[in-house]
Amino acid sequence: MKNAPIDIILPWVDGSDPIWQAEKDRYDTYRQAPTVRYQSWDNLQYIFRAIEKNMPWVRRVFLVTAGHIPRWLNINCEKLVLIKHRDYIPSKYLPTFNSNVIEMNYFRIEALSENYILFNDDLFPVQPISEEYYFRDNVPCEEAVETHFILKADKGMDLQMNYACVNNMVLLNRNFDKQEVIQKNQEKWFHPIYGERLEQNINLKFWHHFESFVYPHEAMPMKKSILKEIWEKEPEMLDIASQNKFRSYSDVTQRLITMWQICSGNFYPHKYRGKMYIVDKTNYIEASEAIRNRAFPIISLNESGTEDFERIKQTVNTALEEIFPEKSKFEQ
Repeated sequence: MKNAPIDIILPWVDGSDPIWQAEKDRYDTYRQAPTVRYQSWDNLQYIFRAIEKNMPWVRRVFLVTAGHIPRWLNINCEKLVLIKHRDYIPSKYLPTFNSNVIEMNYFRIEALSENYILFNDDLFPVQPISEEYYFRDNVPCEEAVETHFILKADKGMDLQMNYACVNNMVLLNRNFDKQEVIQKNQEKWFHPIYGERLEQNINLKFWHHFESFVYPHEAMPMKKSILKEIWEKEPEMLDIASQNKFRSYSDVTQRLITMWQICSGNFYPHKYRGKMYIVDKTNYIEASEAIRNRAFPIISLNESGTEDFERIKQTVNTALEEIFPEKSKFEQ
């Protein structure tokens, strides 16, 4: 199973940069972005070490920032490509502090390969992962499992992201007929690899429209041409969404890309095996031990608040240092 080159793209924000913070505050007049989203775990270097050790087949890593460069980064590393927002995002959308805008414009990066894997700065591949986990014969591996969608009534960022998910589904259903999609992809839609979740597809197969899909918080395989196609099919909506400097009710998220790939039928049935920890004082020890034991192929460490953050950060980073003690070529 031969794949074309596969790149990783990794967005990163240095929330401690006073110049960036001042610019964000100047635009964020209503304090739309909570501080917790920009707390620094100071462990980006371990992501690069993990990629180098456990995903050596990756062609290049594209680090996308507003202009920040980690002090320890080896900018001369041949596998590293530094990309600033202004290098690819149209000027009318800048500056942006919205991860959805940053991710939904990646197709404009000319040097990025057609096959790419979208990382986050909270993802750590702690086991060796083959490229077939993401692509087979240049086809993305997807977990095509439907699910119900519940619009939460909470105020704030969660509600905005829920509306963004609704926007995703409006665009998806506008461009795909669910019954046609299932009819053309019966074997993929009801593949046994989905395990117990297969029942969800069976229960929802008679619904006339897609409601939502299961979406593991992992690194996700994407096709640059699919993102470009979405822009071609829905330019007005994508333009409106890209004008949002912070997360907003009119956003569209990168999740649309993977769902579009699924509905296009050009995917391999797959089950993701990673683990997400919403880390707080109740489970940070468990998360740290999962890292030490390499309990899952890839582990996500998502923060939930500021209480005891420094102690939690030190404990988690100690575990990462224990399994990735050697510097990578991405470091000076």
